[in-house]
Amino acid sequence: MKSEGSAINIVTQAPIAVADRYPQASWSSYGAYLSSEIHLRDNLKMNAGLRYNAYNVNADFTRNLTFFPFPFSTANVTNGAITGSLGLVYHPTEKWKITMNGSTGFRAPNVDDMGKIFDLGPQEIVIPNTTLKAEYAYTGEVGISKIFGEFLKIDANVFYTFLDNALVRRTFQLNGQDSILFDDELSQVFAIQNAAFARVYGFHFGGEIKLPHGFKLSAHYNYQKGIEEMDNGTESPSRHAAPAFGIARLHYKIKDVEFQLYTQFSAGFTFEQLNLEEQQKPAIYAKDELGRPFSPYWYTLNFKTQYAINSTLFLTAGIENLLDVRYKTYSSGLVAPGRNFVIALRGSF
Repeated sequence: MKSEGSAINIVTQAPIAVADRYPQASWSSYGAYLSSEIHLRDNLKMNAGLRYNAYNVNADFTRNLTFFPFPFSTANVTNGAITGSLGLVYHPTEKWKITMNGSTGFRAPNVDDMGKIFDLGPQEIVIPNTTLKAEYAYTGEVGISKIFGEFLKIDANVFYTFLDNALVRRTFQLNGQDSILFDDELSQVFAIQNAAFARVYGFHFGGEIKLPHGFKLSAHYNYQKGIEEMDNGTESPSRHAAPAFGIARLHYKIKDVEFQLYTQFSAGFTFEQLNLEEQQKPAIYAKDELGRPFSPYWYTLNFKTQYAINSTLFLTAGIENLLDVRYKTYSSGLVAPGRNFVIALRGSF
């Protein structure tokens, strides 16, 4: 990976020396896995898997030593992890299915986690941390689905995930100092660290119903709640757990043409429901009646149609966000597109 920072004075056009955002780096990952499917009975099946992953990150910070007094010029992070999964699928009848799954997972720190230099906000800067380790997740899930006659299908599941050694942004020190000069300002130092745990749990519910005369109605709803440990040991809503969201579609198909009217929607977060760090980012959120940041609920109405030219070629056209609603997806800070026209030609060979 190559990273190079540059800047110019827009008045004089003279170049300005700036630090690179990332070190010059290389990243590699290797893995091997075993998986098995065992039929315990005619209506009971077990799936099991085991995987080993090794990863390596090499980074060279030499180009940035002019700007930051790092106590290191290079860094190497090498580690490995064993993860596994075990699942059961049970069919009491042909139209009932019950699933249970347990799994472990991990995410290795990458160059962005370990080596980024970023001005987080006024008088705040994120610097590299070369001591990062992988974060581990432990997940359990139970699901159930049922078909009623020839016209209705519903499915639901619940899940719980515990994240250990979570990679989070916390206050940090450089050479024993909690603040450094950056762009001629004394800035508080932050870094990504293995400094917390997190819990995420929730459920999904979905259904599909066939209606007369070629119509079909389907809907999916997701609710999740996250809790993470803060720097002082208190707990806060997790920044990475979005508000409840879902989609509902009305389909109509006649011969080679399919029409779809659908809505996508998201619940919101009040100021109190925001992560403590997100409460300090008024620039990317709306303001409530007290002037505090919050994330409003939103929905869009959309229409699409698809024409099958033949068995391998499809023409799609549609209008997204018919009502031209102005909204932001949670935590993005970016205003989503307004009314949007789409046309596409898709083929498979």
